[in-house]
Amino acid sequence: MKPKSKSLRLSRRAWLGAALALGLPPALSTAAPPAPAKKIKNQDHDGQVVPLADLLAKFGARLDPEAVPQWLALVTKDDGVYPLIRDDGSRMFFKDKRLLKRPMRLTGRLYPGTHLLQVVAVHSFVKGQLCEVYYWCDTCRIKRYDKKACECCGGPMALREEPVKKQGALPTTGKRG
Repeated sequence: MKPKSKSLRLSRRAWLGAALALGLPPALSTAAPPAPAKKIKNQDHDGQVVPLADLLAKFGARLDPEAVPQWLALVTKDDGVYPLIRDDGSRMFFKDKRLLKRPMRLTGRLYPGTHLLQVVAVHSFVKGQLCEVYYWCDTCRIKRYDKKACECCGGPMALREEPVKKQGALPTTGKRG
């Protein structure tokens, strides 16, 4: 077998360089960015947040054991099932099991073509009354929407459910935290 010549190797390098050079300009161009997505309005959804694995078990299906703690869903009174997008808005449900399987109102966005719910506000119903749900540090007087130690003093934060004074005053937009 004849050894490959140096010119053949250079030729391959030249072809590779040309291919890269021709492929990069479109990626580096200053073309207009894609049009912004249509704004999705927040909506209120009443129901109970439950582990998705519990719902699937009713149908004889099951999640992979590693996925079980990663999936929760809101089940509405009309049997709608809305898996929660795990982010800042829904984190309290993943960290505090006391909030599961009880009447809630989740305000959030349903993404088109899906039933995925991104939560932006959480309210509970206590004795039929709508309440804001949050965590409170008595020492530092800090309100948070996540079950964790107070970032100021390191002490515990207590779950609070305060009656909402006016239903029209519910916060439905903006980042919490």
